[in-house]
Amino acid sequence: MEVVPVLETERLQLRPIGQGDLEFVFRHFGDPAICRYLKDAPPVETTEEAQGIIDAFAPGSAKPQCRWILVQRSDGRPIGTCGYHHWVKAYNRAEIGYDLTESAWGKGLMREALVSVIEFGFGTMGLNRIEAFVHPENTASLGILERLHFQKEGVVRDLFYMDGVYYDHDLLSLLERDWRAGES
Repeated sequence: MEVVPVLETERLQLRPIGQGDLEFVFRHFGDPAICRYLKDAPPVETTEEAQGIIDAFAPGSAKPQCRWILVQRSDGRPIGTCGYHHWVKAYNRAEIGYDLTESAWGKGLMREALVSVIEFGFGTMGLNRIEAFVHPENTASLGILERLHFQKEGVVRDLFYMDGVYYDHDLLSLLERDWRAGES
């Protein structure tokens, strides 16, 4: 995505991922607790791997995707990321992904961020459908999505392969009309 705007919520600033985020991305995506359910890639082990994440999602990258760093407005501390990838513009569809530092779990911060990112997806990106693939044991993530009106469509069997094991994931989706109906 060429230009990724800063989004503001009551407690968070969502700013585009950038070159100044290397230390945070390295620490964040190197944390096994955060990466526990991220089965598409193991935790990063080098700053080069962290730089690869930044390069893939930085505004202006070749891929049609975007990622925000979630920053607490109270202290300026980055606490997670959220964004879209696998954006198929021809079908107005994208996959949403997100992660949060363990110390920020259970405070409603990710839900707050997701509301803003979903609004951006439907309103600015012109999405009609947002998809999420969630490890079935990640009950916190499933709960957030269900409260945001995502519907479970099924199980994608053996979706990811890591460390000699295949992992199923639940597929959930949110259509713009369901989002708008849930707002009222």
